[in-house]
Amino acid sequence: MRKISGIGGMRLVAMRELRERGRSKAFIISSVVTLVLVAAALVVPQLLGGEAVTHQIGIVGEDNEPIVEAAQDLAIAEAEEGDEPELYETVRYTRLDEAERALSAGEVDLVLIDGATVLQERTGFSGNGLVDTVQRAAGSVRLQRLVEENGQAAADVIEILSSSPLEVVSLDGEDPEGDIRPVIAYAGLLLMYIAILSYGSWTLTGVTEEKNNRVVEVLLATLRPWQLLGGKVLGIGLLGVGQFVLTIGFAFILVNMTDALDIPRLPIDGLLFLILWFILGFSVYSVSYAAAGSLASRPEDAQSAAFPMTMLAVAGFFVSINALDDPTSMLARVTSFVPFTAPFVVPIRQSLDGIGAVEHVATAIVAIFSIVLLVRLSARIYAGGLLRFGRRVKLKEAWRSAEL
Repeated sequence: MRKISGIGGMRLVAMRELRERGRSKAFIISSVVTLVLVAAALVVPQLLGGEAVTHQIGIVGEDNEPIVEAAQDLAIAEAEEGDEPELYETVRYTRLDEAERALSAGEVDLVLIDGATVLQERTGFSGNGLVDTVQRAAGSVRLQRLVEENGQAAADVIEILSSSPLEVVSLDGEDPEGDIRPVIAYAGLLLMYIAILSYGSWTLTGVTEEKNNRVVEVLLATLRPWQLLGGKVLGIGLLGVGQFVLTIGFAFILVNMTDALDIPRLPIDGLLFLILWFILGFSVYSVSYAAAGSLASRPEDAQSAAFPMTMLAVAGFFVSINALDDPTSMLARVTSFVPFTAPFVVPIRQSLDGIGAVEHVATAIVAIFSIVLLVRLSARIYAGGLLRFGRRVKLKEAWRSAEL
């Protein structure tokens, strides 16, 4: 029988995967269950409500109490019907260094200094929301004083309403807007880790199932092993990414409808880098999982065959956690050039400005070339293991017996 040549064969396999797996009960049920869990995680806490949150505000100097009182008034005015408003309590300090130590120890959430400066330990989701409230409270206090003293001077009123009246500084001396980047990178890291292990296992089980029920023998009559490998990775990858995007989009819509989370403005460059490394990381692991699946003759043997890839993903995750503390360490630099750890490490380093443009480009080039090499190596293993049944195939045996 004549074999289908070139990319056309790979495209046929990808379309087959999309069609067959996309309408399977397992895929439909998993998608529905995932959406239900996301909805429950976001909506149920809103329905149950909770106890009032109390913010401890440290104060140093004078003119701080009116701002705290205004913040409390704002919280009461903005509280949803049936919910307890947030509470604001003050803790007075006579010296600034005492307030700084209390802030570092977590005894207070913010420190107000002479009604002119708000001091925070570091920035993030919760910190930004609290600072915004205090900023608005300070603006309302200044507006009230302006009206009382000088009447409604339009220019001054507009300036106060359109600006942040308090200077924001952090103990770490960093830009308050910059701290959102590592938060997004860490969230992206978790999502990438989950996606790689979840959808990589789809590729693994898909290859093993076809080998176990001998479907692969029929497919190899018209297709080459590399076409099967590439098409399966592409098809399952598109299906997995589609489910992933659906879940994230559904969660985003619920968040906006319920105000369950305070989502800040996302930096576009950080998101683009996350997408780039998600594609590179998914490619690396999916191809490897497909090769591992060809070595297993039974579905129950598939996980043990893929154990090395799983451990590499776990190692990459923990190395990236280390990079959060020191993005310029030797470990972070070295693992940025390892294809199995780079997708986890590089986005973290980039978010913390721990990697230069030249090094970033170099890591991406190394990752792309590694994927090309990995496809060739995995295709050989894939070809040598697909038609060996009855027992788990050894890696050396698959490599030697391959006919590409």
